Parts: sequence; structure tokens; C-alpha cells
Amino acid sequence: MTIRLRLALLASAVVPAVACAASVPIGWHSYRDTSLGFSISYPNGWTVDSNFVSVSLGPDHEIKGTAFVIPPSLARGTNLSSDNTQISIESIPGGDCKPSQFVEPAEHIGKLMADRRTYRTATSEDAGAGNRYETLLFVVDGTSPCIAVRYLIHSTNIGNYDPGTIKPFDRDKLIKQFDAVRATLRLSP
Repeated sequence: MTIRLRLALLASAVVPAVACAASVPIGWHSYRDTSLGFSISYPNGWTVDSNFVSVSLGPDHEIKGTAFVIPPSLARGTNLSSDNTQISIESIPGGDCKPSQFVEPAEHIGKLMADRRTYRTATSEDAGAGNRYETLLFVVDGTSPCIAVRYLIHSTNIGNYDPGTIKPFDRDKLIKQFDAVRATLRLSP
């Protein structure tokens, strides 16, 4: 299923909630952030950036968080860039959280019930100089301060490579792995 189709489905329907908490796969690591009030687990080999700052709304609108960056091995031989393909947990002050507070433009806005909570979802895309940046955003409903989970996928134009030298990355597989990480998110009361 393509990312656009999947996001269109998210925007058009509310998906039934997951009945039980996700178990942490063997070999994954746990991370706890007491300042933002969350814990999460991530696969072996991923890098944690506890000083991550998103500037998706511009340099004067920094959004602080923690990023979990994929290892180079997940991108090797494909058009996926491992430098900043990541899942991040971000926070901004206030309540009544909306996707537009985290990303602009916020497109394909919808709701998703998963991981025993409701998310307000949105997407955003940007491209330039042979690079493509896709954002899938999951704002946790009812949080104060506002908490969001951001998937950032950085890829390059496959047409810029000699035929047969690399293959397109498996977007569905990457999204499933990001979903598995997101499912381990626990917010502190």
C-alpha cells in the first residue's frame, strides 16, 4: 500500500483502537525522557538524539524533542537517506493540539485510534535538489503540553542513479517499523 493511500485512509476514517499494549520486541532498547514525560522503545542500531530540534515551521519556531534515527544499514543500497530518516517525539506548550502547530502545510488531516489513544494525523512533503522529505505526523489527542510523533523520511530521486546501482527503498516496511516504535510510546501521568 502506498503512503498516499495509507494516509488517505487515515484521513477519511477512524481506525479501531488496538486492544492491548504493544510488547517490546527482543533486542530493542528503551528510552525515558523525564522532561517531556515519555518512554519509548526502538530497534538495535538506531541512534538517539536527545537534543533534537525540529524547525519544520521555520528557525524562529523551534520544536524540542528526541529523535530516533535509523541505522545506515536500513538505507544501504537504496535511495533512502539514513542521515535524518527518523521518528521523533516532540513537545510544544499548550493544549488543544493541532497538526498545524507542528508542520506546515498540514495536509491529509485526520484521526487515528491506535496504541490505546487517539491521534490527530497529518502529512507534509517537500522536495529540492533531488531530495524528497515526507512527514507523517501523529499528534497525541488530549495532551498538555502537546506531544506529537513525527516520521521523517528523507529519500533521493531514484532517477538520479545509474540503472541497477540502487533499488527503491521499501516504504511500507519502513512505515511498519516506525509504527512498531510508535506503539511502544508511553506517556507519564
